[in-house]
Amino acid sequence: MKKITVLNREKQKLSVRINTPYKKVNKIIIYSHSFKSDKDSDFIATSFEKNVCNKDYTFLRFDFWGSGESEWKFEDSRIKTQIRDLEDIIEYVKTKGYKDICLVWLSLGTTNSLMAYNDTIKCMILWSPCFHLISRYEKYKDEIIKKGFVTEKNKINGKLFKIWKKMCKDFRRINPILVFPKIKCPILIVIWNEDKNISEKKVTKYMKMIRPENKLEVIEKGDHDFLNKKAKKEVIKSSVNFIKKYL
Repeated sequence: MKKITVLNREKQKLSVRINTPYKKVNKIIIYSHSFKSDKDSDFIATSFEKNVCNKDYTFLRFDFWGSGESEWKFEDSRIKTQIRDLEDIIEYVKTKGYKDICLVWLSLGTTNSLMAYNDTIKCMILWSPCFHLISRYEKYKDEIIKKGFVTEKNKINGKLFKIWKKMCKDFRRINPILVFPKIKCPILIVIWNEDKNISEKKVTKYMKMIRPENKLEVIEKGDHDFLNKKAKKEVIKSSVNFIKKYL
């Protein structure tokens, strides 16, 4: 495992951690952290990384510009900059000889995986996806009109984040659902059966828009971030099996 710096298209430094198997491989899993988080804060990613690296895949995770150890501040970023960062990371790993790429994401960040998709992506895994950004816009807009920003807390590490008007505008303008018909690779979607952000009925509806290889796993007695030990184990098992089949 090593930590490196990758420059995005704006020459801003992105902090990257890459875990490579002992033997050379051309298959890589790119994990992008969830909203208001960083590459080291999504606990399920740590457990998942240990499992896939033991099966001869390279695992890369990074901080978006404005998050974690990357340059600048979160309030200077927006959904559009995060999408561009992921696109730049994808291009970077391709220059390093990786031909088979899997994108993995948690929660609201699944939008970025969908929006950054191109034909070189072999498969995607979406954990607890939040597809309806417009609902986040409706939640924030009144306070942003009044104060200019909204303050929210990361419920895992307690860190405070300011969400400004430009970020809120992206919630209104970006609709990942429109991208579904363009996606050609298999997708695994894993949700908690009582998640208020996304229902099994809605996911089933969206999956009809994409390839038949797609799979939905519904986890019981879990939580949105899969912190529950049993739920996390189920998510990792189904995700590893999916990757072994398609990557």
